[in-house]
Amino acid sequence: MKQMLERLEGVVNKVLNLCGVILFLGIFTVVLLQVFMRYVLGAPLVWSEELARYLFIWISYLGWVFATRSGTHIRISAFFNVLPLPLRKGVAAVNQMLVVIFALVLGWLGYRMVLMNLYVPAVTLFFTYAFVYLSVPVMNFFIALQAILNLLKGAEEKGGTLS
Repeated sequence: MKQMLERLEGVVNKVLNLCGVILFLGIFTVVLLQVFMRYVLGAPLVWSEELARYLFIWISYLGWVFATRSGTHIRISAFFNVLPLPLRKGVAAVNQMLVVIFALVLGWLGYRMVLMNLYVPAVTLFFTYAFVYLSVPVMNFFIALQAILNLLKGAEEKGGTLS
């Protein structure tokens, strides 16, 4: 079971890391192209700012997945750090369960937003706003999956951190 979880986590991490690289390269390329077109050729692209904004939304959500994976969320840990270790582990487990619940609820709401925007075209691009809102259910699935993996690995491996 442990090997299967490690293999699943490894595959998910590789896919998400590759997505991060692709999204960053996409933003970099689009913005660089816009700067070149505007200041060198004097013919700015109409669609580049909108595409960069949507890619940034996707990568921001991906950052939340990475923060869940590495346990680097912004938090106030003063109260948590003074708890005894067994209680700390319990609080960490409850925290992961709350993350799963929040991610699933947000993912469901995001799915509903996707459905409402299936036919609303983006202003300058060839796709609809559903593509933008699709980041919510997709990334919340990965957030919930990572939190479940954190729960299954157990708080003892993380030293009883909130991750």
